[in-house]
Amino acid sequence: MPVSQSDGLFGSVATFDINGQGVVALSPGTKKLFVHIVSFPLSFRQGNATPTNYYDVGLLRFSFQGAVYPTVPIDARDQLVLVPQDADALGFSVFGSALVRVTEA
Repeated sequence: MPVSQSDGLFGSVATFDINGQGVVALSPGTKKLFVHIVSFPLSFRQGNATPTNYYDVGLLRFSFQGAVYPTVPIDARDQLVLVPQDADALGFSVFGSALVRVTEA
């Protein structure tokens, strides 16, 4: 899972791609994540929201020292996810062949 640092709109941020299942450490002070679906799994469903919502792409789960917060579905091509205050890791399960890019801010 490549991690890159860049100086963008929100200063120096980490960007990484996720697929399959795993856990990554969050940079200290991360307050939100920008989640972008790079490629969809072969089997997913679309909802009726505008912009379009999606089902069966993947799930995110924040944790703090091993204790977990409720899951967050990946349900938009471009999604803003607020990070719980004390979260220090991000667990993920990205379904099928989907690829998701995550940028910390």
